[in-house]
Amino acid sequence: MAESAPAAYPAPEYPPPEDPAGPFLYFAYGSNLDEARMHMHAPSARLISIARLEGYRLAFSLESKRSWLGGVGDIVASEGDEAWGALWVIDAEHSRPLDEQEGVFRDPPAYRRLTVEVTTPAGDHVRCRSYQVVTPEPAGFLPSPAYKETILRGARAIGLPEAYLARLEALADNGREGGSAS
Repeated sequence: MAESAPAAYPAPEYPPPEDPAGPFLYFAYGSNLDEARMHMHAPSARLISIARLEGYRLAFSLESKRSWLGGVGDIVASEGDEAWGALWVIDAEHSRPLDEQEGVFRDPPAYRRLTVEVTTPAGDHVRCRSYQVVTPEPAGFLPSPAYKETILRGARAIGLPEAYLARLEALADNGREGGSAS
């Protein structure tokens, strides 16, 4: 019998949910804050707003050994915390490529789809797709300088709050040269 996932990580859905019939909303908190990075796998993505996810924090609980060379983003349930990100609208045809980018179909999968409710600065509550690491490493990993800079570039460009930007800027990195979105 398979071991159940910890409470903070509900059991992943296998197979992934059906692809949407029309455009869908996606909350990005990591490298997909960066528009150029987002458009690599979802060229139809259009920024709707920045948004805040309450009750979660940004973590780096998965290690990318081939592309980013360090920890990559995850959202971890954490009472009293918040993670800021981008709310994108994406055409249905780019749902599967986004899932592929996030490693949903790997064996074992890296991330799983997760439906979250985010709040925009205007106070709108929006249900949308996001992704969460399937098997997180609780101790986490430091992100590479390249990954950290990609997050910061996107966060600045979309106008995340200054206090959150300061938290991102203060993140330690692993100092490893290299690493990229490819």
